[in-house]
Amino acid sequence: MINKISVPLIFIYLLLLFIDAGSTPLRRVFTNGKIIVGNGDGVAETVVIEGKRILFVGTDRAGEKYQKGKNITTTDLKGKVVIPGFHDGELDFLIGAGLFGNKLNFYGLNLESIIHRLKNEKKNTKNKIIYGYNFEHLFSNAEKWPNRYDLDKVSVDSPVVVFSSDGNNAWINSFTLKQFSINRDTPEVAGGRIVRFENNSPSGILIGKAIDILEGYSFRKSIKKIRPDKEKIIKAIKYANRFGLTSVTTYGDLEFVKQLEVLESEQKLNLRFNIILPSENIGRYLVSKVGFSSGSPHLKYYYLMSQILKRVYSLTAAMFSEYKNTGNYGFLTTNINDISDLVSLYRQNGITANFNAEGDRGVHSVLNGIRDATKRSSKFFQRYRISNFHFIIDEDIKRLKKMNVIPVMRIASLIDRAALIEKLVGPRKAGNVMKAGTLHTMDIKIAFGSGWPGGSINPLKGIGFAVFRRIKERRNKEYRWFIEEKLSFADAIRNYTYTPSYSVSDEARTGSIEKGKFADIVILNGNIFSEDFTEKEFFSNVRVIETIVAGKTVFKEEVSN
Repeated sequence: MINKISVPLIFIYLLLLFIDAGSTPLRRVFTNGKIIVGNGDGVAETVVIEGKRILFVGTDRAGEKYQKGKNITTTDLKGKVVIPGFHDGELDFLIGAGLFGNKLNFYGLNLESIIHRLKNEKKNTKNKIIYGYNFEHLFSNAEKWPNRYDLDKVSVDSPVVVFSSDGNNAWINSFTLKQFSINRDTPEVAGGRIVRFENNSPSGILIGKAIDILEGYSFRKSIKKIRPDKEKIIKAIKYANRFGLTSVTTYGDLEFVKQLEVLESEQKLNLRFNIILPSENIGRYLVSKVGFSSGSPHLKYYYLMSQILKRVYSLTAAMFSEYKNTGNYGFLTTNINDISDLVSLYRQNGITANFNAEGDRGVHSVLNGIRDATKRSSKFFQRYRISNFHFIIDEDIKRLKKMNVIPVMRIASLIDRAALIEKLVGPRKAGNVMKAGTLHTMDIKIAFGSGWPGGSINPLKGIGFAVFRRIKERRNKEYRWFIEEKLSFADAIRNYTYTPSYSVSDEARTGSIEKGKFADIVILNGNIFSEDFTEKEFFSNVRVIETIVAGKTVFKEEVSN
């Protein structure tokens, strides 16, 4: 029989055991795997996570000592591949989360499906304006661009407006054209284009600055006004984790930063965010003393984005040679002096710059601007990024390395758009697109990104293209596109892990599997490094089966019985 004194003593003893167990961080040991360190070509068998950090990486035998003690779990990987967590080097998470689950988000849909959804929207809504989003993939999926007559099938007596994923291009119906008096006599807008039929009448596609014609109308900035609530952001984060993403570098604003700070305080931010803020607000940022180059483990905001030009697909990216048989060379939205002034201002205030420059003339202008701003120094210590990087002329390739400029490539976008690019610029010019192989041989760091929601957020799609360079032609024939620019799996993975972290000066904490770094890792199904591994196996079997952020599993594939 237990006496009255022993009961509280037992309770206190058990409580002390509980407190002791709780104070010991969980140690997770993964053995018998093929662990790709990520920074270099190192390969290990065991990785040990303690709490939020990596404690050990090495051989199974050397890792045995870490399997003794309290609060330890051990997982036999059975030869599976472990890589650093994927880092998407360029996307627009704010818009992607806002469109997440939206039935009028048209990414990947064909023209017939888009028209069907818009018709249903007209039938089921009382809104006077019918909106849609994310249509630019149609430029590459059809011989002809969509036009106003397609949207006239939805409505001839009310506005129908479909925005591109970045809100910079619009597809409108005949009613909207008439409402704004856009006709064959309407002059072009500097920095934009009204796409026209052969008889010079407007087709219904407004490119770049041409959508300023619609200024004052309520839908002018509607895609920018889409603000995801907390639940949508959480759902989008889970969606990203599903594909192995542990970090992203994304466009955003201070309101989005505040939303993320709330999630971080609630321990619901299971993805690391590097925020790129718009440069047009730099004066307000400096006055309010925004903490550039600062942040927390899950949230950093210190980049400023400068828009140098628009899109290749809409014939607005600034080129040295004309788009095929058009007499059009694209548009620069700023000049070298302005770029140089911005770089100088950024350097003085400890701000890192991200330039959006897609065409080779735009890239050349950025490099000249950096050169002029730093001409008093023979070294380029500061890192610069050129996002949405497509074209570059040969003489500028060496300058990338000299100036410490990291090109950020939306690599997966080429799968669906390569044939279109070739049609727009010709096969010879198309050979200068995303020269990943050439840049790699010259030891130039490359970061991969998705451009989501304008492209697939799944890094494995981009890696598959980088390695195999296989695309679909318009008539559904497959072929390898400039195969000489292919990469190895190790190099492609590094471009989706270590280099994006390096590009935002975060490589000391993330991007590779090394002792002391955050435990952000991904486990894959399928050994992509085996000698007999085939292309068919990659596209049919390789997938993410577990994603770990700061030592915590945030996604794990459900195994059916």
